[in-house]
Amino acid sequence: MLRKARNERTRNERTGDDRAGEASRRGSGRAASAGLVVAVGTGLGNVLAYGFNLVLSRGLGPGGYAELGTLLSVFLIGTVPGLAVQAINARRLAVVAEASPAARAALVRGLRRRGLAVGGAVAAVFVALAPAIAALLPSVTVGGVAWTGVSLAANTVFASYLGIAQGTSRFMTMTVLYLAAQGSRLTIGAVAASAQVAPTTVMAAQTAGWAFAAVAGRWLLRDVVDAGSAAGPESAAAWQDTGLKTGLKTGLKTGLKTGLNTEPHAEPHTEPHTPHHGYVSEVLRATGGLGGILLLTVLDTLLASRYLADGGLGRYNTGALLARAAFFAPSFVALLAYPRLARPSERRRALLTALTLTGGIGAVGVAIAAVGRDPLIRVAFGAKYATPGGFDLGADGWVFTSVGALLALVNLALLDGVARRSHAVSAVVLGGIVLETTVIVGFAHGSAAAIVTAAAACSLATATVSVTVCLTARPAVEAVAAAPEVEDAQAVGAVAQGT
Repeated sequence: MLRKARNERTRNERTGDDRAGEASRRGSGRAASAGLVVAVGTGLGNVLAYGFNLVLSRGLGPGGYAELGTLLSVFLIGTVPGLAVQAINARRLAVVAEASPAARAALVRGLRRRGLAVGGAVAAVFVALAPAIAALLPSVTVGGVAWTGVSLAANTVFASYLGIAQGTSRFMTMTVLYLAAQGSRLTIGAVAASAQVAPTTVMAAQTAGWAFAAVAGRWLLRDVVDAGSAAGPESAAAWQDTGLKTGLKTGLKTGLKTGLNTEPHAEPHTEPHTPHHGYVSEVLRATGGLGGILLLTVLDTLLASRYLADGGLGRYNTGALLARAAFFAPSFVALLAYPRLARPSERRRALLTALTLTGGIGAVGVAIAAVGRDPLIRVAFGAKYATPGGFDLGADGWVFTSVGALLALVNLALLDGVARRSHAVSAVVLGGIVLETTVIVGFAHGSAAAIVTAAAACSLATATVSVTVCLTARPAVEAVAAAPEVEDAQAVGAVAQGT
């Protein structure tokens, strides 16, 4: 009898292990599929975003694109609060996957209201600072900056819905929303270019594109908002005594530390405890970190607007599109590598593979720009940019491309720091911003070629230090703990999306 009982117990243990292994494999498969869906969708969305800039630079020419290119650089920096809202919404929903649908719906409604509030605050700040920004960047107008702020409000609300889709594991919905937003912007850009409208009008018109995507998000996620999500099993009892406290520690570190506060008399379907001031503090912290790498990608463009004018600035802003393409092109590598970077046993191999792929894609882009020269510029941006006179964009196109390729390596190193829960690379990025500003403002601003050469040299220094830091660093003792289905897309989605 004892032997029979032992044999039965052994069989049960093996069956339990087999079931656990099967569940783990299913979870890994879902995570891989989610990462692939988001990676492909983000890549296509970035192509559409690049197309928006491309059709406008071709249609408006160097003179017309001078102001617009600067406004779009300001817009890119202004999207950082929206990216923070997206990450925070996703994390707050991901950590309550076991809550009841009604409880999660209550949380979603609270997050929507806060997303609207942040969007309104971003618009108000930009409108208030419009005169100061216009004075600092002579190529833009007060009206253009003000409309940029209004457009950013719609973008922030849209990003709030992206975060809700991520946090409820609705990756297909998230991908559709991103493609809808960038597709509508491309359509608006094509119409604006053909009509030769003013840059201020373009910024006002793109507001409609982001607003359309936000409305689409509200409609596609209506079941989550109105009745709750079926993404996780119902567990009202698990939610009943839970109040959520989350804090985004710093920068790109989207791994929020979550605590539980006991509330004995809470009702199971009441809105989760997420104080408004707590949400705002998270947004401010995330904005500070997320803004570093994005500011570095457009810093030379913003500084160039102080020293160049008219056609020269328009050519420079167009060259910056090459840098932006080189920066975002390999973003899918970081998107797919991040989960493995967060696992100490797999990190080293994943890091080396990701660095090789990112560097290889960048090297190919630089080579194409160096060989293509004027014919490539003529095909990509139009004959106006390849004609002699002024800044020779064809000759320096490879320098622009190298800036983006090098910063893509910095971005990967930064994400590896997120996985290791380290701030070292963030400090390097801050140092890169200070270095580039000092060099360009100090002496390297006599011509467009001098500015982009200085940007490339500073990017090389920043990339070298960043990659060295992550190659010599020790992996974290513990992997990032979060819902595995959302970790792939969530932690790196912020910097994988271009505008």
